[in-house]
Amino acid sequence: MKSRMLALCLTGLLGQAGCGDSENEAVGAEADLGESTRAIRGDIVSFNGDPYSDLIWREQATGNMGAWLMNGPVLGSTATLPAVSPSLMVQAASDFGSTTSPDLVYHSTTAGSGEAVRFLSSTFSVIGTFPISPLLPSSAWYVAASGDFNLDGKTDLVVHNRISGQYFYRYLNGTTSLGNSAIASRPLPWFIVGAADMNGDGRTDLVWRNRSTGQNEITLMNNTTVLGTFTLPVQPLTYYLGATADYTGDGNTDLVWHNPGTGQVLLWKMVGTSLTATSTLGNMTPGCPAWFSQTTPPPADYGCWYLVGPR
Repeated sequence: MKSRMLALCLTGLLGQAGCGDSENEAVGAEADLGESTRAIRGDIVSFNGDPYSDLIWREQATGNMGAWLMNGPVLGSTATLPAVSPSLMVQAASDFGSTTSPDLVYHSTTAGSGEAVRFLSSTFSVIGTFPISPLLPSSAWYVAASGDFNLDGKTDLVVHNRISGQYFYRYLNGTTSLGNSAIASRPLPWFIVGAADMNGDGRTDLVWRNRSTGQNEITLMNNTTVLGTFTLPVQPLTYYLGATADYTGDGNTDLVWHNPGTGQVLLWKMVGTSLTATSTLGNMTPGCPAWFSQTTPPPADYGCWYLVGPR
């Protein structure tokens, strides 16, 4: 997650119901890429411009999307976001240069297909869609998270291979590709499930989760250089990591987990790379299938909502 303007990364095919021209988007229109609004400040990711980070929810079966507008670690109210086709999957959160409220980023799981950024207004209406160059080498790759990895003040994407464990950064200037980093690798079943500046040094770090054991780690990064790895407590696989932002107002990036079976939304209050406290932010509809992460779409069960950002 980057620190200025929220965006969501999605996988799937463009032009489906709930996307593109079906929502009267101005495809290819010019965006105002000046200074961002107060929607994101530091580690705060706010849809309504208040000083508190919010949570993004997705019902995969219908394409419906919504937000919990938080008042710190307490649910204040809810909001409806424009629906996104069930053929797409929400992946990550970042700043792509819009001057208004949260943006949506699409990418196709088909190699060579185009990607695009959807800009939203502060009232969640669609302003337009703007193309970016093809992102994924093949369907084995997925967008794992987003952040400014090369410290140029622009949001980049980290792309991970669910089969080989390889990953690389796609450097961006808004929606323009600046090229890729060298490919790195970590053995599976470790997967990238989030990215944020966890230790306050201005660099975007990676959050890893072990799909077999429920182990979790933070890797402090300087672009592609690993500065150190810090172990977090094990979290049962009934939970998945859904959001990375500051939910306590202390300037530290926190981690938010969701258990679809019980509906519990759990906050890990972080200070740097250390977990200091846990609390419940609220509850979503229980009785839903488990989900691991953005490596695959959430289960498409009607009435089942999954936490998909910001991260």
